[in-house]
Formats: sequence, C-alpha cells, structure tokens
Amino acid sequence: MDERKLTDTECTLYGTKSCALLNMQDCDKCPLKGRVADPAIHDDLKLFCDLQPEGTVAQLFESETCTLCKDEPKGKPTGFAVFDMAHTEPKKLAQRKWLQKQETGFMVPLQFACCSKCRRRILLRAYLPLITPIVLTLIVLPFVMIEHFAQTMRQAAGWLPLAVVLAAIVGGYAVGKLLSYLYGRKIETELYVDVRTHPIVTEMIEKGWRPLFNDRTPHLAFTKKRIDRGLGTAPRAVYDMPDCEAPASEE
Repeated sequence: MDERKLTDTECTLYGTKSCALLNMQDCDKCPLKGRVADPAIHDDLKLFCDLQPEGTVAQLFESETCTLCKDEPKGKPTGFAVFDMAHTEPKKLAQRKWLQKQETGFMVPLQFACCSKCRRRILLRAYLPLITPIVLTLIVLPFVMIEHFAQTMRQAAGWLPLAVVLAAIVGGYAVGKLLSYLYGRKIETELYVDVRTHPIVTEMIEKGWRPLFNDRTPHLAFTKKRIDRGLGTAPRAVYDMPDCEAPASEE
C-alpha cells in the first residue's frame, strides 16, 4: 500500500459513493486519511448495498413517525432506539498468525425512530426484574430491622432474618421476570417488543444479518440524537448514487 501522504481531495475515495457510504463527514476522522485506499473497498461497499433491506436501513432513522409502533396513528419520534447488527461478509482472512476467518465483516447500528410512549414501555419491561426485588426488599427490610420482629425470628432460627431478606431478593426477581413476560405479551400487539420481528430486521436476517451479540431479545439503547457518522448512517439518497468501479489491477 502506498504510504505517501495525500490531501483530502487526492484521496481515492474522495467524492465517490464509497466515501458517502462511509459517511465520516470529516476527512480528519476517516481511518483512511493519508493513505491510498484498497480498490477492493468499492466492491465491498457495493456488496454492503446489495445486502440492504428494501428501502435501506436509513428509512428507520429518517422516518417521521415512530418505527416501533404497530398501531395507527403512529407516535411522533422523540429519539432513537439503537442496537447493532453484523454480517459475516465480506469474508476476508483476519491478520492473525493462524489466519482465522473474521466472524464479523460489516456492522451497522439500526436506529429506530422512537416515540416516548414506546420508549417508556420498553424500558419498564426491561427493568421490571430489577425494580420488583428492590421494592419487595424495601417492604421486608423494616420488619427485619425492628427489634421485636427480628428477635422473634432469631428465636426461631438465628439465620432467619437474613433468609427473609434473601428470599425477598430472589423471589422479587422471579416475580419481576414473570411480570416482565406478561407485560411484554400485553404490549406486543401495539409495538415491536422484540425488534427481530420488525419487517426490516426480518428481511435483514434473511439476508444473513444477525444481532451482534445474538441475544434472545436484542437490548435497545435509547438516545435523543442519532449516530450520524460511520457505515449504515448515511441518508437514503446516498444509496441511489452510481456505484464506484474498482480500478483494474495493473499487470
């Protein structure tokens, strides 16, 4: 690879669809700054476009209505629900001495435009297994600390006060998991509780994409401002640009 220093406009990606798809916005932040990019990057990014769902992932964050709502009318977005998906393509050998294949080629953040109602419901479902044991422990704790009750329990068994607190924690967690499951079943008719069932995500899974950590239900992170730099964050119009042709290799 040519290591000579390049100006921004001399970059082999500058002004191309590949540059727009990488969407670094600032050449100083681009990892390829100052180097001659591998021509194969054009082919890799063309493959990335081919692996996009219909309408591309940009439709999720460009939507003017909540993309997690199932009911009409859909809510107005107040932020974004984000999780990462990865694809094994392009298949290249990792630069390791044992030449192990990379498990992840492309990785993109899926950014669902999300209303405050969906955000509140999803967070409540996620935190119920944590909230319930805390509440139950706070209810039980005063009885353990009041000397009259504590002494009665110690007379029955010295370990009983501690056992009561532990039972409140474990039992509260079990109850919280059950409540979380039941609440999820209740709201799943109104919103995409498990984003893997979202039509866009389903289409991506059919094309070989997978949630990055293969969780049963991908964990959603909520943010007011979307990620606007990096692969998968370019606007829809960029995907309609003419494809870049990789230069023919010199003999």
